[in-house]
Amino acid sequence: MANYDVKEINRQLKCDCEKYIMECESTYRRQLDTIVTEINSEKGRALVMLAGPSSSGKTTTAKLISEKLTALGRNTVVVSLDDFYLEQDIPRTFEDGTVDYETVEALDIGLISTCLHRLINSGESIMPHFCFKSKKRSFGEKVTLPGDGIVIVEGLHALNPAITGPLSDEKMKKYYVSVSSRITDGDRVLFSKRDLRFVRRLIRDFYHRNSEVEYTYYLWKGVRMGEDRYLFPFSSLADRKIDSVHPYEVALFKETAINLLDRVSEDSVYYENAKQLKDKLNRFGYVERELMPVDSLLGEFIG
Repeated sequence: MANYDVKEINRQLKCDCEKYIMECESTYRRQLDTIVTEINSEKGRALVMLAGPSSSGKTTTAKLISEKLTALGRNTVVVSLDDFYLEQDIPRTFEDGTVDYETVEALDIGLISTCLHRLINSGESIMPHFCFKSKKRSFGEKVTLPGDGIVIVEGLHALNPAITGPLSDEKMKKYYVSVSSRITDGDRVLFSKRDLRFVRRLIRDFYHRNSEVEYTYYLWKGVRMGEDRYLFPFSSLADRKIDSVHPYEVALFKETAINLLDRVSEDSVYYENAKQLKDKLNRFGYVERELMPVDSLLGEFIG
């Protein structure tokens, strides 16, 4: 875990903004290069399990790993565990009896095992797709994977033994991606790791999932509880961890995040937190969205 000081971030942005952005992007990409080299050393079909908390950048990380492997001549299939949600009988593990979409038991574990076994052993499987609006699952076309192919599985529970246990460890690589660094102001933490992920999610949910700011706040408590219960206990099982923080990201998200936080009314239970978050965001300079590389991980949230 690294700490990045707000004063130094602002100094770098003021000195040479574009250069600093590329340095931040390169720090993340170098981690992926190391992982791709490890994965590519495996011969024949292989399985890559990629887990991480909400808004860690799992989707983009899986996509970029896939693209890098493809450039090396390997065939890849990216599988999202979100497509294996149950249509009904979701466990109600919270004290108030609400549905717990964070638990691994909300997924069709048997179907996951069947599909992955088929891809690895026979090189083909019909894969599901889950629609979050209708809460219904459908099945698409048959997916094929040549003999040298690599299956990349991404999701909150990708390291959970309930998922990995039925699968062979022989050619399985396990990775964990998260925001593993903080932003400080001297000795004081200005943005914790979870703060940074919340800002990412706030923007993504509003623009990509039509979710109001206060609803994202409402969901965040359950998300945090789910991570504590179902993810963090298994993070140590990863072969390697990826830090997805881009130190310039707060300056990139600043204007958009503040505009969204302004939507929180004064009588809201989240008003004080929103006000404090805006004060912190205002400590940063501003980066125009056009300066963000088109293939940046940050585009998953603000692109």
